[in-house]
Amino acid sequence: MSFYIPDYELEKIIEEDVNPLDLTSQIMKLDRFNARLAYKARHDMVLCCTEEAERICKMLGLDVLSYKRTGTCVTEGEIFFEARGRADNVHLAWKSVLRLFEGYCGMATRTYEFVQLARKQNENINVVTTRKNLAGTKKPTIKAIVAGGAYPHRIGLSETVLIFDEHLEFVNGDEELKKVLNEMKANALEKKIGIEADNFETGIKYIKMGFDYIQLDKCDPKTVEKFVKAAKEINPNVTVVAAGGITIQNIEEYAKTGVEVIVTSSLYFGKAADIKAIIEKID
Repeated sequence: MSFYIPDYELEKIIEEDVNPLDLTSQIMKLDRFNARLAYKARHDMVLCCTEEAERICKMLGLDVLSYKRTGTCVTEGEIFFEARGRADNVHLAWKSVLRLFEGYCGMATRTYEFVQLARKQNENINVVTTRKNLAGTKKPTIKAIVAGGAYPHRIGLSETVLIFDEHLEFVNGDEELKKVLNEMKANALEKKIGIEADNFETGIKYIKMGFDYIQLDKCDPKTVEKFVKAAKEINPNVTVVAAGGITIQNIEEYAKTGVEVIVTSSLYFGKAADIKAIIEKID
C-alpha cells in the first residue's frame, strides 16, 4: 500500500506510553537480557499498520524479524509480527505497538466485513467513509479503511465540492442556486459538483438543476431505490450517493437499492481486534 505516516506521529504514540522512562524495567535491570516480541491473532482479521509497527520498533532499538503487510488476512492463532532486542527496549515497544494493532486491525477488519456484505448485493458499489473520524487519528484511520477495501469520501474540505444545507443559508432561493452552480462548474472544471438532499423531491429538483451527484441523507432504503430509478431516467450520468445511518446491520438493504456510493462513519467505531502479545527471554 502506498501510504505515509510521518515519524513524529509515531513518536507521539510512543510518548503517550513512555514519558520519559519505563520505571519497572529500569529497576529490574532488564537491559541485561535479550527478548523476542511477537503478536498473534486471536481471531481472523485484516492487518493494518504493521509497517508503522516496524518503524516504532526500530525507533526503540529493536530488530524486526518478520511481519505481514497491511491488508493481509490472517487466521486465528497466526503470528504476524516478530521482533527482538534488549528486553528493556522490548517492553518500551510492547504496548505502543499493541495499541496500534488493536485499534486499526479492528477497524480494517470491520471495514472488510462491511464491504463484503455490500458487494454481495452489488459488486460495483463504492463504500466510502466520512471525515468524522476521531480527532488526531486521521492518517492511520484512513489506512485502516483502505486496508479493508473502502476509500475516504472526503479526506478534507479541499478535496471535493459538496453543498450542504448549511451552505444554502447563504443562497437566496433556487434561482440564485442555479447561478451559483454555473459559477462553480466554471471555476472547478475538473471537479464534480455535489449537493445533499434529505428527501426524494428535493433530490429530484437538484438533478434537474444539473448537479453531478446527489447525496441522499438519512433516507430509508425504499426511498433510495425509488430515487435511483427516477434519477437515472432524468440523467443517466448522475451519481447517487446514500449517507446517514448506514451500518453493518442495514448495509445489505441499502446495497440492494442500486445506489452507486455508500457513505458511512460507522466503520470508525467498534470493537478492537483481539491480539496476543508474546514476550520471551532469549539467549
